[in-house]
Amino acid sequence: MKTHRYTLLALSLLVAAPALAQTLSVTPTPGLWETDSQMTINGQDLGALMRKSMDDMLKSLPADQRAMAEQMMKGRGMPGMGGKEQDCLTAAEAARRSDPQQLLAELQKDSPQCRYEPVKVNGASLSFKGRCQDPEGFTGDITGEMTMTSAKAWTGRWGGVGRMRGAEEIPGMNLPADGNINFGWTGGGRWLAASCGSVPSR
Repeated sequence: MKTHRYTLLALSLLVAAPALAQTLSVTPTPGLWETDSQMTINGQDLGALMRKSMDDMLKSLPADQRAMAEQMMKGRGMPGMGGKEQDCLTAAEAARRSDPQQLLAELQKDSPQCRYEPVKVNGASLSFKGRCQDPEGFTGDITGEMTMTSAKAWTGRWGGVGRMRGAEEIPGMNLPADGNINFGWTGGGRWLAASCGSVPSR
């Protein structure tokens, strides 16, 4: 799984339901959603490290180039590194997110280097486990859980232990001698509005 796919997995916690006969007891409301999350490697905030690295890089540029780079980056955020992101959920997508078999298939499509197994669906909560084997990204075991606290809000967390290609190159990252990482994601989502405005659906 490449780093940019972690965001897809994070957003897809809503779609990680095991392929069982049960469905989640709560279906998300269609419309504009906002996800707020934090990603960590061995307890270090990945987003904060990358933002600091970007700030240091910008400070090293001449004033005119720095202004141009800041303008280009304005409002784009750092996809895949945690923080706030928005997503448009259509009525059809919302309906699918209460169907475990369709949701697991969607998650598989988003992260083809991973294989997931059902663990449990219990009312509005679900849990899953899996194994990722991506030579260009993360290789290791993962577990996760998610709860629809209402039709307009959810919380979740997932994590994995293994190796990530390029982790040692992340500025400020402190890795153990064996190179193993403990990768984590925590966060949640909330419904903002019925209209998505200019935010496209996935």
